[in-house]
Amino acid sequence: MTTARGGATGAVLTPVVLGPRLKYLGLTAVLAWHYCLWFVPNAFPTTFLLDDRITFAWLIALAAAGAVPLLLARRLGRKRHLEATAIVVWPTAGLGAAGTAVLTSVGMTVHTRWVAYAAAFVVGACAGVLWLLWGERFACQNARFTLGRVAPTYGGFLFAAVAVTYLAPGWFAPAFVCLLPLLSGLLLRAHVRALPDSPYPRLLPAKAATQGTRTMVTVSVISFAASAVLYYTVAIVPWESLGAIQDAFTYGILLGAALVLVFALAQRLPGSRSPYRVYPWLLLCALVSCVLYLADERLDAVAFLLALAISSVFEVLLTMYMGVLTQKGYAPPATAYSLSGSAIRFGICAGNGLALTYERVPAWHATLVRPTFVLLVVLMAFLLITMVRQEYKIEELTRSPQAESELVAIINAVAEEFRLSDREREIMALIGQGYSASAVAEKLFISPYTVNTHVQHIYGKLSIHKRSELITYLHRDS
Repeated sequence: MTTARGGATGAVLTPVVLGPRLKYLGLTAVLAWHYCLWFVPNAFPTTFLLDDRITFAWLIALAAAGAVPLLLARRLGRKRHLEATAIVVWPTAGLGAAGTAVLTSVGMTVHTRWVAYAAAFVVGACAGVLWLLWGERFACQNARFTLGRVAPTYGGFLFAAVAVTYLAPGWFAPAFVCLLPLLSGLLLRAHVRALPDSPYPRLLPAKAATQGTRTMVTVSVISFAASAVLYYTVAIVPWESLGAIQDAFTYGILLGAALVLVFALAQRLPGSRSPYRVYPWLLLCALVSCVLYLADERLDAVAFLLALAISSVFEVLLTMYMGVLTQKGYAPPATAYSLSGSAIRFGICAGNGLALTYERVPAWHATLVRPTFVLLVVLMAFLLITMVRQEYKIEELTRSPQAESELVAIINAVAEEFRLSDREREIMALIGQGYSASAVAEKLFISPYTVNTHVQHIYGKLSIHKRSELITYLHRDS
């Protein structure tokens, strides 16, 4: 009976985790868990969404969700991976669900706040681990991160999850939120069963990956700063400017999901360009949200909604970008996904924390809020210029097929790192250009036997077993 149930479950979930669009459902469930918990008022039936206890719990969860993936990625390094085994997935998903249950119920009613804060830390840490696990699995699956594939699942599921949480009566709302990490864990295990032996992308030699690493760090730093600016705007807008304040958070998240869907539709138009060309426009929108706040208090609600929506778009695009670079071998999955999640989470924490500090000190609020906004406008202008200058590099790294100059640089870096002889480097370069063994022999005026001997030496030094693996490694064309 158990085997039959497992087979039936696998038959249902396998098309989901292997589908071109639905395979992103598990990662989307992690994001939906975050948004439904912290941005939909029904998730806390007994407490006002902007109560201090919830606010500080949120900051703790953000810090944990940012720090835990970075620490794990540092621990794993370039060689090891975080495997989605049952002993890792189920305790993580279960603790995340239990932490959510405690946070939304007992954590809001007991006298001490530390119950809520401890539960929030567990929620953030588990979300960070699930995030990394999905990054590792997508790397194995060779997932193609395009807006046309990611946006329908992200936008559609987020709309549905937020709607259920918003409309569910009483304790049904937090109960539904508790199910989201369990859904993500269930899909993770189904993914492992569907692709049990899929290999991870081979990393580029450190020297060849330098440009990609620098660009990843640049984009992450800019995303961190933009998130900080956006959530400073969100947190500093006076409550009375927002009307039904609790619902304003929900509307902002739904607007962000709608923008992602709009960008995906725009990508289908003739002559559309890389989705990463949107980055400068997002920074411009962040700058506009600051200007709206400074211009007129009647525009505070517009600034609030714009900032909240743009921040969620940043998160989706940054995750997609890191996913593409992982497939090309510029960084291990854990490193890339920890950067994408941590940059946004730490940015939100920094911006919200600064606004909260001003609110707690009336004298600072009266004198520093507007000057801070002026400084943030200058910062956004600087980041916008930086992003425009980096736009070509950002887009270039995601292009396929590969430029010939990049292939030459990779071949040289591989030869240096793995100590190939000049002849081995020469033969590897020709194989990378599509030459067969006999064609290589004819071009270099050597026997096919000699070519095959050199090829076997190359395979041994690179720990590669066949020609197709070598070509994929050199070209990085996901």
